[in-house]
Amino acid sequence: MYSITSASENTKTANQAWRKRPRKFAPKSRRGCKTCKIRRVKCDLARPSCLKCHSTGRTCDGYDETTLTVHTASAESDYQPRQRHITSPDSIAKVLGPLIILPVTGTAQAGAMCFFEHAAIKHLSKYQPGDSWQKTLMFFSQTVPSVRHAAMALALLHRRHTHRDSGQPSQPSQSWLPDEAALFHYNRAIQLLLHGEGGNSIQTTATTLLVCYLFACFDHLACSYVQAIKHLRAGVELSCNIDKASTNTLIFQATKQIRRLDMQAVMFLIDWTPVGVEEQFMSTLTPCDGAFVSLEQAADHMQILVSRVMSLRNTKQEMMDQAPQSNSCKENIFQQLNIWLGLFEYMLQQNDTHGADADSNPLISLLRMHYIMAWSLLSTAGSGRELDYDEFLPQFQQCLTLADDVAAAHERCSGSSQPTFTPEVGIVPVLYMIGVKCRHPIVRREAVSILRRRPIREAVWDSISAARVVGRVIEIEEGGMVRSMSQIPLWQRVETVSWMHVVSGQSAGTLDMKYTFCAQEGTFAESLVV
Repeated sequence: MYSITSASENTKTANQAWRKRPRKFAPKSRRGCKTCKIRRVKCDLARPSCLKCHSTGRTCDGYDETTLTVHTASAESDYQPRQRHITSPDSIAKVLGPLIILPVTGTAQAGAMCFFEHAAIKHLSKYQPGDSWQKTLMFFSQTVPSVRHAAMALALLHRRHTHRDSGQPSQPSQSWLPDEAALFHYNRAIQLLLHGEGGNSIQTTATTLLVCYLFACFDHLACSYVQAIKHLRAGVELSCNIDKASTNTLIFQATKQIRRLDMQAVMFLIDWTPVGVEEQFMSTLTPCDGAFVSLEQAADHMQILVSRVMSLRNTKQEMMDQAPQSNSCKENIFQQLNIWLGLFEYMLQQNDTHGADADSNPLISLLRMHYIMAWSLLSTAGSGRELDYDEFLPQFQQCLTLADDVAAAHERCSGSSQPTFTPEVGIVPVLYMIGVKCRHPIVRREAVSILRRRPIREAVWDSISAARVVGRVIEIEEGGMVRSMSQIPLWQRVETVSWMHVVSGQSAGTLDMKYTFCAQEGTFAESLVV
């Protein structure tokens, strides 16, 4: 017979049995999320929100602002980061030593960092993708507070720009201007950079270069072009003060990206001279080099040549026509372009990639396009030579085809027609040049069509604004019906054009356009509605 009394005593004994066993000691963890701490349960430390909260239907309140130390050089660390790009390259770990993994607090920060990792960071080197550079940016955005805030500011503004044509009602100017959240992270990055964040001199230098790079990208996207150039100048000056004998991989990567933007700035700044371009040009190529070792090397050399061509064109036309050294410089650039093409074609043959389409590697088409345009612009450099552009119709047509291939390849890779931004210069200035310098009615309108097909921002170059300016130039030059280039006389041709995008109030802004006619005096100005 079952006894209630004895059952009660047995239950009491079982409930107190745990007191007879000594409690196993374990250090108290302070790394859990706020929700798990309140519940006094073990947190799995998943980021940006723990899985234990999600599995029980609770809302994870995130983690404290305290940072987590990760000793990258030690294999005994018991913390394994859950984010993909936390592990640093060996070269970084050897120099920087112990690093800090910053927790993501709140859904807003998590969303910004997610967009930066999976979208924005890929567009920063859109035309010359590099895994090592992307991993370096991601690593520092995860471990250095100032870089983290600069990255989040850029990500928030980039996401705003990307989704501006998603069909959601918004004010026209909102897609151009940063919101309060982006400006908060922007200013916070400045504060942290000015007050210093510790670390050795190499880490401080690398951090400053990375923040300058991200700020230049941010201000280009925000249409704050003066600020963007200030950040670029600061980064270039800092890179010039670095010991040339330094072999640190991190410093080399950051310096290379800053110098690339410096070289490309000559594509939109008339009075801009890239640092060290003369020395690099004089030692750029020799016939005994044989072939380029990679497309990246070929792209670096082409960038130097394009900057030299644009610098020569940006000088006063009368001075260029009269100065003997200008003719000598042109001949040197022509020679270097010939050498570049030979090395480039030989490299493609050696790698068995000759004839590869833009789908497999759009950088090949991009480099061919830049070579043809550089040769054409150099050949027509000088005042009053607008009629000479008519002789380069086959080259303009070839550039148009290559630009279309590059644009189509990137559209297929992204899988969407949303607006894109990159600090690198690619196809937009080439299409713009075709539109204003090629007077063939069909060719120049095809260039406008590609510019309007998908909104693209390349540094200060905006495809929609460029298409609007080219369309206005077509109206000015053609007037009524024009069926051939010969029907546009010299005096009716626009020789120089410049414009600035001005955003004001709640409007999308205007394009303040200035232009001059060939063989005529005076500058004309007008405003175009975007």
